[in-house]
Amino acid sequence: MQKRYIHSTLLTCLTGLFGMTSVSVAASQLDESAFLIDIPIVTSATRLSQQQSDAPVAMTVIDRATIAASGAQTVPDLFRLVPGFQVAHVNTNKYAVTYHGHSDDFPRRLEVMIDGRSVYMPLISSPDWTSLGLHLDDIERIEVVRGSNTATHGSNAFMGAINIITRHPSTEARASGSITLGSLNTQNSNLRFSGHNSIGHYRLSGGYEENTGSQRFGDGARRNYLNFSGSFAPTIRDQIEIWAGVDRGHTTGGSLKMNENQTLNNIVTMRRDYRSDFQHLSWNRILDTNLSLELKGYRNALDLAEQQPSIDDILRAELNNDVYLFWKNNPGIFNNCAILPVNLIATCNQYNRYLNAFNSTPALRLLNENGSTTQEDIQVSLTHQESWISTSSGIGYRRDSGSGRTLFDQGDISSSRYRAFVNAAVTPSPAYTLNIGTMYEKEDSGPSAISARAGLNIHLTPDLSLRLGLSQSERLPSLHERYGESTIYYNGDGNEIFNAFRRPNPDLKPERVVSHEFGALYRFSTIPGTLDLRLFKEDVSRGIETYRATFPETQENGSSTTHVSKNLSSWTSQGAEVQLKLQPRNDLWMLLNYAYINSTKPPYFNGNQWTSRTDALAPRHSASALVSWHPRPDLQLSASHYFVDRFHWFEGDTRDAYNRTDLRIAKLWTPNMQTQAELSLTLQNALGPTYQEFYDYHDFERRVFMQFRLKYH
Repeated sequence: MQKRYIHSTLLTCLTGLFGMTSVSVAASQLDESAFLIDIPIVTSATRLSQQQSDAPVAMTVIDRATIAASGAQTVPDLFRLVPGFQVAHVNTNKYAVTYHGHSDDFPRRLEVMIDGRSVYMPLISSPDWTSLGLHLDDIERIEVVRGSNTATHGSNAFMGAINIITRHPSTEARASGSITLGSLNTQNSNLRFSGHNSIGHYRLSGGYEENTGSQRFGDGARRNYLNFSGSFAPTIRDQIEIWAGVDRGHTTGGSLKMNENQTLNNIVTMRRDYRSDFQHLSWNRILDTNLSLELKGYRNALDLAEQQPSIDDILRAELNNDVYLFWKNNPGIFNNCAILPVNLIATCNQYNRYLNAFNSTPALRLLNENGSTTQEDIQVSLTHQESWISTSSGIGYRRDSGSGRTLFDQGDISSSRYRAFVNAAVTPSPAYTLNIGTMYEKEDSGPSAISARAGLNIHLTPDLSLRLGLSQSERLPSLHERYGESTIYYNGDGNEIFNAFRRPNPDLKPERVVSHEFGALYRFSTIPGTLDLRLFKEDVSRGIETYRATFPETQENGSSTTHVSKNLSSWTSQGAEVQLKLQPRNDLWMLLNYAYINSTKPPYFNGNQWTSRTDALAPRHSASALVSWHPRPDLQLSASHYFVDRFHWFEGDTRDAYNRTDLRIAKLWTPNMQTQAELSLTLQNALGPTYQEFYDYHDFERRVFMQFRLKYH
């Protein structure tokens, strides 16, 4: 059925693309084809506006042309084009994005921001990619910092940082929209409106997205979102930026793992509803020619409501398949263990323990993705710019709060963090740029962290710059890492514990990384293009590990361990990253990426035993390529290819190396001077075969998507 659907969709789309009567149109009319081959201006590395060749750390900029040509259907898919990044579909609508591996399904060492607003959620120690209130057409560019950026953006940027920069309302068409249909019964739509008044510009964007997920697990999703962006200048010295949005919907997912006595029949997926909203305000005032003041504040709120499991769900997930089927085929047989044969008494007792635990713990959830979190942040900073020195300094306050008995047995949890930072770029001569930065963070009821970075950029020629970088960064533990607690009780009095699933550790210390890097950025003189090389070594210490520890209170009821987090591990990653951008002809450009990561992690002692990781925790080799060609001004062909070497995801499975090729064809035309349209067809994993990215049984097969976009100026 799926293959017939794919072939039918492919035939229909190809007929539509080449059967239309076209009007010649410049490819740039949909604002997607102007590939930025020059060295771009970036802000995310130091909070200062500077050329990428002056930044103290390697960066990748994903521009509008790259977003369009890639055929990506989600924001996480774009990071497959960043060297050293790993992306996985944990479930059909749950994503993991990490840098240099060493991660589970909730990567917690990578800061993700939207217009400088952190979307790293303390409830899950990771961003929730499904609830960002964002559409791909909202994005102007994405700045990716490849390397620790804690000195600039704080603890969450321990291994790197992503800043998604949305489009300024003044650059938008008056009205635009898109419809996407395709595999997994995908039905997505988006509408956008923009306008202006005497003091500024504004945009309203909203949409609806839905899919049914994989046929095997039915892990579908649905969402509705609306966001507002406004940019206003009430006076010649003042600039006010406003962003606000809501995102509502649900996803279905689960741990697609089983033991040797289970089958696919034992895998349980659960629906998780979510509600998120955000408000973000930035006020910038020019104090004099060289000095400006910025006041920024934002609030994020996320509520996760995971479906409560039934006793059938519990038994399917916990029992081996033979015992589960025996119970299903003999209803009521375990009502009285005393009358059963001797060989069934143990099974009967096990069933009743689960039943009592289920009835006594209303907060019990299988995925532990149930609760509410709020993040409030305010920051004031000063930026001073001279011809030879620029600085950005400021102070900030952040309050994280969480609630929900599934994640926090002790009730509502909150913590406050204070930070002070300074970053400076010094250019004593055109041949040198020195970047220095530091940040101090203090948690009101916990530890403090100090992070510092220094980088020297040597401009040997106008086209060749070398970079030497050194940083020492610390990451404060998240709210969930320190206070997360989940207990399943055996009876209603709350005294007898069936399973202490997780225990808190408020004494966790900050993780630490010392990073060395050498880089070279070269701009070709005979052909438009750049080559970016990074050599790195990262030494991580005091790494937070979660392991199973003995918990005697549960032994009587058949469970004797609980999850505990401690600063136990260390690891070293070293290697090289290469990014090449070329535009050999006006109608042809390409992007090539490669990363080599040699990661070693020595054994560590968890208090009971020595633990060692024998699987590769980061892929030794990974590569990606994107090629875009305009054979005619109104036709675009693009192809991307991704290779990821064998490596292991925590909480997932060891993944074999895989290759994936995506193809895209887009036809553009102009019905009239004010209207522009595009019809595109994207084939993901076009050449096959089906492969897995996180779990053994979650397949990524060939997928087809057709999109129609319309703009009215």
